[in-house]
Amino acid sequence: MWRHGSGGMQTVTRKMTSMRRTGVLVALLAVLIAVAVAIAAVTFADATDDYPIPRHMLRTTCTAEQILAAARDVEPVYYERYMTDYNNKSPEVQRAVQDRIHWFYSMDYAGRRAYSERTATDAFYEQLAWNWPNWAKVFFNNKGLAARTTEICGQYPREDAFVWVW
Repeated sequence: MWRHGSGGMQTVTRKMTSMRRTGVLVALLAVLIAVAVAIAAVTFADATDDYPIPRHMLRTTCTAEQILAAARDVEPVYYERYMTDYNNKSPEVQRAVQDRIHWFYSMDYAGRRAYSERTATDAFYEQLAWNWPNWAKVFFNNKGLAARTTEICGQYPREDAFVWVW
């Protein structure tokens, strides 16, 4: 027979308390995992907004010529390296580069973002990269350069083709 205060009842009470604690700990762990997954998803979304094409380039209203002119003035070393490499390509590749970057900047944000995601997930998507792997380096490669050029690119003429001549 069970008597109040007996060792048997205390054992049952301790086991029930232990089970409640375990249940609370499991629930707390599940909440922490859910929060971690949610934070990771947001972090991943933020990271892809800058990879492989920086968000400044995805959102800008500037043309390729305005961005090149800004790069020439705020980061001349990047501009000179790019233009040296550009000038070492055939006229056909040079024309293809201009056509492709004009196409890119003619799209809205959603189109640019889709292009960025496609180039990140499909190495064969951007065919121009097989002719010149760095064809868009001054536009897409450097978040710092992207930020500096997109801050001031609106000050330059939209259709100044002379920025391609160096």
